[in-house]
Amino acid sequence: MFAIAATFFALAGLSQGSPAIEVADLLESRCASCHSAGSETPKALKKWADAKNLFATASNPKLVVPGNLDDSELFQSVDFDDMPPPESDVAALTDAEKALIASWISGGATVPDELREGAEPAAVGSGRTKSPVVWLARFHPLIVHFPVGLLTAAFLAELLRRLRPSWNTGSAASFCLALGALSSVPSAGLGWLLAANSAHAGDDLELHRWMGVSTAVLALLVWWAAVRMPARRFWLLLVLAALVGAAGHTGGVLSYGADWLALPF
Repeated sequence: MFAIAATFFALAGLSQGSPAIEVADLLESRCASCHSAGSETPKALKKWADAKNLFATASNPKLVVPGNLDDSELFQSVDFDDMPPPESDVAALTDAEKALIASWISGGATVPDELREGAEPAAVGSGRTKSPVVWLARFHPLIVHFPVGLLTAAFLAELLRRLRPSWNTGSAASFCLALGALSSVPSAGLGWLLAANSAHAGDDLELHRWMGVSTAVLALLVWWAAVRMPARRFWLLLVLAALVGAAGHTGGVLSYGADWLALPF
């Protein structure tokens, strides 16, 4: 059925021009609820910001590779019924609708002038940047795992010191706290720079930015206070570990959506 429909739309495209208008209407009606301004699904917007803008969609090499269905994530997603997702209120595309998208991409993913007016191409390129600051900020996802792991390990080591004094994990707690506090500073700084030069926006981004900065500041304060008030080190590390977890969760929400830790039942 799909092969017949694809052949039909390919022939129709040769005789009547590009099926871009039909594709634009299809994407707007079936995909824009998640992939457009006002969507409450950050993960969807990160992958595809505007289903109503066919010009931006066609110019995004992560979504559409003209003439190549295998490398076009847009077609692969609808072909395997990953989009719309099974839990969506929008029904999966029919074979004829998939064939329409296939015909458009196979024919070069051209966009007529009437759909280009006022539209901006997607701000997605090869991943290269001429700005050293922006390039450096991209190391945030790598560096951020150091303070997350180290500060959490500091609390666990301090907990073990209380539960099993013979294990002598106090030195491990001190080491992890010091290294975690120091690494949290560049991590928060690079995260702030990355946020200022990314496609993310909104309350989730601002919450994550400020929680990251708060974690770095608190880590330094706890490191300082733990030396002068060793009797309170456990409780200080407990509060710090809780803040680290909360900041990490907001980062997950920013990257994967608010339901990324939803219960599986």
